[in-house]
Amino acid sequence: MVAGREVEIEVKVRLDSFTDYLKLIGFLGPIDLEEHHTSAFFDSADRKLGTQGYALRVRAEDRRGLVTVKSLLSQREALAVRREIEAEIDTGQARQIIRGQSSLADLTVEPIKFIRRHFPKVALHKVVQFENQRQKKRFLLGDYEYTLEIDRTEFADGSVDYELEVELQDESQFEVVEDRLRKIFTSLNIPFEKETRSKYARALERSILL
Repeated sequence: MVAGREVEIEVKVRLDSFTDYLKLIGFLGPIDLEEHHTSAFFDSADRKLGTQGYALRVRAEDRRGLVTVKSLLSQREALAVRREIEAEIDTGQARQIIRGQSSLADLTVEPIKFIRRHFPKVALHKVVQFENQRQKKRFLLGDYEYTLEIDRTEFADGSVDYELEVELQDESQFEVVEDRLRKIFTSLNIPFEKETRSKYARALERSILL
């Protein structure tokens, strides 16, 4: 298991349709990597974590699992800056937790220690779950290569969202990256619409709570 603390800085752009999603994939050319994620978010019955601005996620990827605590520091249009505490676990263990076959509270990784310190009596249960197909592509934007992540997310009600995410090293890169992306989208006749809501927030809007 690997634990770490960091700030996550992301540009998020909405893709309004499957057609726009295909246009972008076609423009980028051969994808470097494709992954499938199952993500579940946990909170107390009275949403203590969410009320305090935190989100606790367990994600099962193809080759690993992740336990993550996120808190939003700032949101500027398409730029989201979050404090993040993340630890890697076995993907099989992550799937068991998501299916309710193993207890999240039994983990000793840093994100769970953080929750115990700040919410010592909280009883966690799964709130929402969704599936995400992610395609990754290294791509030059300005003077630097970034990893573009193109997501197809299916929520519990059957609805599907498409979006592009680009993780930045620091906020100073935002204007250049946004300008380059806007030009690409314009050339492909794709509306450049900034995504200001997290997948978790959208999942909450569209799901019957578990």
